[in-house]
Amino acid sequence: MATRKTGDKAAAPALPTADQVAAYLRAHPDFLREYPEIAADVLPGRDLGDGIADLQAHTLRALRAELLTMRSGAEELIHNARSNMSTQTSTHDAVLAVLAADSFEVFVRTLTDDLPPLLQVDLLMLCFEPGLPKGAAIYVQELQAGAVDRLLGVGSATRLRPTVGEEPALYGSGDGLVASDALVRLPLGDDLPPALMALGSRHADTFHNGQATELLTFLAGVVAHTVRRWVAR
Repeated sequence: MATRKTGDKAAAPALPTADQVAAYLRAHPDFLREYPEIAADVLPGRDLGDGIADLQAHTLRALRAELLTMRSGAEELIHNARSNMSTQTSTHDAVLAVLAADSFEVFVRTLTDDLPPLLQVDLLMLCFEPGLPKGAAIYVQELQAGAVDRLLGVGSATRLRPTVGEEPALYGSGDGLVASDALVRLPLGDDLPPALMALGSRHADTFHNGQATELLTFLAGVVAHTVRRWVAR
């Protein structure tokens, strides 16, 4: 039974007796199998004599290490799955917003104003090399001829940059805000000038080469389709 020390405000919690622990383990025979790290902690290695290894203790230590590794991997897998699901949902919401635009002006405003919060970035710019019809060109950021291949690399669809220097051609007055960005080529075809979508974040390392780009290229495909639809009108 727990005792109270003089001056203590509350009694220390009572610990189970040896008989109670034994009774619990008998009633739950799988307990130590499910928690091998406990067995590894409480069962000391046995002294079996010179040159004789205690395989039981070794096995328990190995099981404990394996369990910790599995738990760590499971937690990382769950975190990544939740993050991917969140990104996928945000991209779907962005696509629906793009498709709902009822004019080219509203379409571009949707990209630049509504999509950044959905995609958790600070800036999103639609950038074209010269050649877009004047009615559409006034709404986009104009690049120099050859700039898209220069920024992305010839034939490359995306480029993720963990850190970014000054890029006023991409971000205009918002250039000083961007510390990391993702550049995505718009697949517009040969009858329209080369273009890209730039997503900028104020935080360095928001984008990096280890990230998947499937959702970005999917969004770029939808944006390109919408550009073609409005320019054709």
